[in-house]
Amino acid sequence: MAESSAKPKNLIRLKDAIQRYSLSRSTFDRAANAGVITKHTVGRAAFVDTHQIDAWIMGESQGV
Repeated sequence: MAESSAKPKNLIRLKDAIQRYSLSRSTFDRAANAGVITKHTVGRAAFVDTHQIDAWIMGESQGV
């Protein structure tokens, strides 16, 4: 079974993640470009998975 299906996604808006984690939009963009987190876009809104962000901050993520 794939690891992504093992953990349910906990998506929040990117603007809410910026406030919650006190990180800039460019920091999230760099992490997404590096393959550490995935940004999901619906219309004009961007969403990120809090599980991925937490793993990235704790140094547990496996970027590309």
